[in-house]
Amino acid sequence: MGFADLQPILQSLLESGKYSDLTISCEGQNFEVHRAIVCSQSPFFKAAVRGGFKETSSSQVELPDDKLATIQRVISFLYNQDYDEISIFDTQDAKDAITEVVQPCSTVQNNFEVFLAADKFDIPSLKTLAKTRLIDWIEKNPEKLSQIVRDIWVNIPPFETELKNAIINAISYNADTFLKHDEGIKILSDLPELTIAVLKETVDENTRLKLRSRKMRGGW
Repeated sequence: MGFADLQPILQSLLESGKYSDLTISCEGQNFEVHRAIVCSQSPFFKAAVRGGFKETSSSQVELPDDKLATIQRVISFLYNQDYDEISIFDTQDAKDAITEVVQPCSTVQNNFEVFLAADKFDIPSLKTLAKTRLIDWIEKNPEKLSQIVRDIWVNIPPFETELKNAIINAISYNADTFLKHDEGIKILSDLPELTIAVLKETVDENTRLKLRSRKMRGGW
C-alpha cells in the first residue's frame, strides 16, 4: 500500500480527530492530532511529548507565537505531504471561524510563513517544499518583488543561501523593473547587504557575458 492509498485515511483521521492523542492549540483553536504522525516528522513536537515542554502532562502543545493559518498548513502537510498555499484548510474547530482574503502577494507570504514554521518545527521536507514554491514565485514575478522582498530578506535565516541567492538574482536580472518602484529603491537604500550582493551579481554577470562574447569572437 502506497501513500496514495493511505492519504484518504490520514485525511479522515485529521478531519475527525478519531484516535487523537495530542492537541495542538493556536489562536484559540484546537487541532486533535496523532503523535505517531506528528512527532515522527517533527523533533519539535517529539520533544514536547517526551517532556521537553511544560504542556506534555496534558498532551497539549500551545503555539502562542504562530499564526493559525500557518499552523493549519503545517498540520495538513504532516498528514498529506502537501498544503494549500492559497486558502486556509478547514478543521473541525476552525471551519466556520476563519476566512482568508487572497491579496496579490498572499501566496508568497503564505509560503514564506510556512517556510519559517518548518524551520522552527524542524520539518525538512516541508521546508524544502515551501522553499521550492518561494523560489518559483520569485523567479516568475519580478514585477512584484518590491512588495515582498523586505519582509523575506530581514526574516530569512542567515544560512539559507539558496533562497537569498534567488532574491539577489531576481533583482539583478530585473533591476529596471525593480527600480521603477519607489519601494524598490527604498529597499536597496535600507538594506546595504542586499544592495552589495545585487551589485556583485550584476558585475559577475557582466563579466560572464564579456567572456562568452570573447569566446564567440575567438578572442582567446
